[in-house]
Amino acid sequence: MIIYQNTVEDYYNNKNFLNLAKTNKLKKMKNKIFILGAFALSFVATSCGEKKASESFTAEETAQQAENIVDPATAPILTLAEASHDFGDVQANNKVETYVKFKNDGKSPLVIRDASATCGCTVPEFPTNPIPVGGTDSIKVQYTAGNMNGKQQKTVTLVTNTVNGHEKFDITANVTGAAASNQTAQEAFGK
Repeated sequence: MIIYQNTVEDYYNNKNFLNLAKTNKLKKMKNKIFILGAFALSFVATSCGEKKASESFTAEETAQQAENIVDPATAPILTLAEASHDFGDVQANNKVETYVKFKNDGKSPLVIRDASATCGCTVPEFPTNPIPVGGTDSIKVQYTAGNMNGKQQKTVTLVTNTVNGHEKFDITANVTGAAASNQTAQEAFGK
């Protein structure tokens, strides 16, 4: 049986080895911190050179954005003659139309830029000329009833230069006369 005994010299050599190992670990850690610091500094230096968001737009885009800014004190106000229009009973697959009247009750000309509906069966046509202060006009709305009996409701959205930027109104119809095999809108959509 061999018994190993540490001598004072062995202990001293082990102690130096441990100190050397600790010193190497500290050097490696210092190197890592230095590298991370250099990376962070280079990131900050390059990110400060980025363009401002306002410099990312062309002159045309900036002009378009400025056009969309509306001063509430002088903005046009679109006042609809009726918030919703009911076509009443409409035979299935028939077209009906109405003119929804409105007035500009604001302090600057009213511009309608676009009009859309929640369904392709509803087609709004809007005036393209600005409506002067106090002026009136109308929006033609054509609705084509589908082949499904029951109450239908569609929303028309106007993109305008009012404070809200858009105005909405609804049209409704009760579709009748669809083939008996077709279910009602309430059965199809659970309403």
